[in-house]
Amino acid sequence: MSETPSSPGPSPVYRAPPPRKRPAWRTWMWIGVAVLVAILAAVLLTPHPDQHSRGRGGGGASGGRNMPTTVGVATAVKGDVPITLGALGTVTPEATVTVQSQIAGTLEKVDFTEGQMVKKGQLLAEVDERPYIVALAQAQGALARDQASLANAELDLKRYQTLAKQDSVSGQQVDTQSALVKQDEGTLKTDEANIASAKLNLIYCRIIAPVSGRVGLRQVDPGNYVTSATANGVVIITQMDPIDIVFSLPEDDVSQVQARVAQGVTLQVTALDRTGAVTLAQGSLLTLDNQIDTSTGTVKAKARFANPTGVLFPNQFVNVTLLVNTLTDAVIVPTQAVRHGSKGDYVFTVDQDPLTGGNTAKMVLVKVGPADGDRTSIASGVNVGDQVITDGGDRLTDGATIFLPGQTMPNMSHQKKSGGLFGWIAGLFSHKPAADGGAASASGGSGGGSTASAGGGDNAGAGGGGGGHGGGGARMQAMLAQLNLTPDQQSKITAIEAATKQKMQAAGDDPDARHAAMHDSMQQIAAVLTADQKAKLAQLRAQAHAAGGGGPGGSPDSASPAPAAGGSPSTSIGAQPSPVAPPPSAPDSSAPPPQASAGGGGGGGHGGGEHAALAAILTEDQKAKVKAIFDDAKASGDFSQVRAKIAAILTPDQKAKLAAMRAAHQGGGGGGDQ
Repeated sequence: MSETPSSPGPSPVYRAPPPRKRPAWRTWMWIGVAVLVAILAAVLLTPHPDQHSRGRGGGGASGGRNMPTTVGVATAVKGDVPITLGALGTVTPEATVTVQSQIAGTLEKVDFTEGQMVKKGQLLAEVDERPYIVALAQAQGALARDQASLANAELDLKRYQTLAKQDSVSGQQVDTQSALVKQDEGTLKTDEANIASAKLNLIYCRIIAPVSGRVGLRQVDPGNYVTSATANGVVIITQMDPIDIVFSLPEDDVSQVQARVAQGVTLQVTALDRTGAVTLAQGSLLTLDNQIDTSTGTVKAKARFANPTGVLFPNQFVNVTLLVNTLTDAVIVPTQAVRHGSKGDYVFTVDQDPLTGGNTAKMVLVKVGPADGDRTSIASGVNVGDQVITDGGDRLTDGATIFLPGQTMPNMSHQKKSGGLFGWIAGLFSHKPAADGGAASASGGSGGGSTASAGGGDNAGAGGGGGGHGGGGARMQAMLAQLNLTPDQQSKITAIEAATKQKMQAAGDDPDARHAAMHDSMQQIAAVLTADQKAKLAQLRAQAHAAGGGGPGGSPDSASPAPAAGGSPSTSIGAQPSPVAPPPSAPDSSAPPPQASAGGGGGGGHGGGEHAALAAILTEDQKAKVKAIFDDAKASGDFSQVRAKIAAILTPDQKAKLAAMRAAHQGGGGGGDQ
């Protein structure tokens, strides 16, 4: 049977598989990876000036040592410093007496109150006296009997002596009677002594205080039988006034104490409480012991104190201060101002920089004398009237800039560089000014003029934002030119300026190194000047400040003085900001505002080209507003918002034109006008 093939049906139509959809989580994963990569790149590309500064300074804490520090100060004065010896002493009564009964008998009465102050001879207690009254009567009776016997014997002796003259009795009988008389006389004396003893016992029945002092607790109650052998006696009396203190002195101090005692000086001793804060009593040294304790290396001393109020208590531990001598007319500073280093003891004094008018810390080695608590005498190194630093010295180095209490710390926020991701992103889309125009200023300006500052800080009249110190250097040169410098001084200053130029070039954009280089140069120039020249320089600076010029580091003058002797380029010597920078002068309504240095930080390099550009795009109404902005900033002393306020009144076209002019100015080398 053959199979019949089935007829083929219609062929199926081919359809492509549907497109595979990418999971949403994978898309978000790649987006997250891209964001993380961008953040990592931003972190790696972001500069970290703070860490660099800390690494250069040798630690996080030392990174700010070159920054100005507010310190506490005190003035060295002349005074007397006591030379004292301190010790721990024990209050010891001059006399401690245990009162005992002198006779045996029943204690009938106690005539004192525990803790009472008693006088010598005061009645304390009474013993039953009746047995002793009887004994006295017996002794008196025996005396009367023996007196009669003696009288009879004396009469018989007289008779025998008369008969002996008549040869009526023998001589032996007379001698025997004479001996009997003497025997009766002896018996009579014994009776008299017995009477005296009985009377004394009657006196002993009244127990009295042998010394003046304070009685303690009663040891025996009335009704008890007491004897002279009673263990604790009746009561204990302690003499309170005067009272002694026994203390120990080191054997090394014995010689100076003995020397003062040999001079006939009465050494004063002060007793203080356990804390050493409260004075209990004043006394005098009584004596020293006659030998040194070899086990402790000390010698005992005793001082006597008047103690009428009983403030010193027997066996009390006190702090003792022995005044050995007094150092007169000594230079005294607070103890906390004295510091200790590898070279010895030193202090930081406040030194005024003659070039900047600011205050700096000067490390001075001193020889320390005797101290008296929070006061220390200085044998050499500090004079009366010098100001020494008491607080904040741990953060100082020699020559560091300081601010005294009451002075205002300048706003240094403009020195901080923005870091982090947002700072990096902002830097990509914003104009980045020159790192530090002052570096070119120190080297004499690379684009024009001996005092021109290459790069200039484009503050547009908004507050000294990073320009060089060319104007400040010019002002300093003008001041130095008025000091009648000798050729030798001019040559020395020229050499200092050349060395500073090299240091400033080597410092680059490191503000701490630049500050240190400028400070060193100012110190060197100050050493070259005479006292009169320094005074005149300070007067010129004061006049410049009063005129609104700002002095070194402020806005430059319109006039450009000649360079220093020898034709060397003008540097930024003296361009260090003063502790309180002078406010800039108000701008003229018809001209763009001058560069204002809110922190005294410079602005010599942006020059007249910047102001000409700004003046060309401002309307008269805008110029009036800019003048009002500067007037307000000058009145308040805060120039931090000047740039933002000026930018707010500019139109977008004006901002674009100003940015283009700045770019052209910076691209051309920036030979700023003075």
